[in-house]
Amino acid sequence: MNQDELKKEISEKNIKPLYIFDSDDYFLKRTYVDRLSKSLGLGVNRYIYMSFKEFSENILHLCACDLFGERSIKYVRLNFELDQLIDIKPSNDVIVLDPIRCSNKLKSDSIVSFRDLKPQEIKAYLKSKIKDIDEQFTEKISKSEFYSNATALYLLAEKIILSEKQIEIDFLEKDLLNLEAVDAIISHNFEQFSSFIDKYSDHPLVLIVTLSTVFFNAFLEMHNVADTSKPYYKRIISKLNQEKLENLISVLYDLDKLYKSANVGNLLPLKLKIFNWMVQK
Repeated sequence: MNQDELKKEISEKNIKPLYIFDSDDYFLKRTYVDRLSKSLGLGVNRYIYMSFKEFSENILHLCACDLFGERSIKYVRLNFELDQLIDIKPSNDVIVLDPIRCSNKLKSDSIVSFRDLKPQEIKAYLKSKIKDIDEQFTEKISKSEFYSNATALYLLAEKIILSEKQIEIDFLEKDLLNLEAVDAIISHNFEQFSSFIDKYSDHPLVLIVTLSTVFFNAFLEMHNVADTSKPYYKRIISKLNQEKLENLISVLYDLDKLYKSANVGNLLPLKLKIFNWMVQK
């Protein structure tokens, strides 16, 4: 199944009980989980498993009915490559598996392959997010292969919204070279990180978007998706393995949603989430 077929199923409310997302694009996958939720009018319960063994041991729990009979979407983050399928028979729920990647040998009608954004989709997204956006700027972004990735486009839009002058936006900012917060994170120095981010107590979202941009660019550098040619991206890659980097991007994305939806005005959730990430193996 491809992304457009999934979109059609959602619009027609012809939802299957199981989907396996096969993509590196965090924002796009989360967007489709939200679309499933809105289409069915169901809440989303989130789970995370670090190994196939842990996941398989919890299958019965995932497939079980809610104590009060309430349906939900169970979004299951798998921090490993999915290279085999086990019998998953959801009760009344919809289960979405989101592995780090799907093995090429894995064959299933439940696997959803996501594509890059089309130029018209990029334009539509920017116009829906940013009021009075310059047409030439939109045209330029829509032709960029880099921004055909939904996560990269999302981060760009957020930076534009937070900036007074979109013409001055540079997705690969030069001043990030000496960003103390990045150094503290990749060095797992929580004391240094806490000390630095206190400067952002009035504008935590600005820091979160900036950090998301930096670490997502490092992720693209790791997979040779974009030629960023920035030494600090290579330094991040040398310090963090792929799983740790992907987990950090996911944490920052969740923080972004939290600070927007709940209008959080302090740094405590940011500190707790980053600390928890630092202490994980």
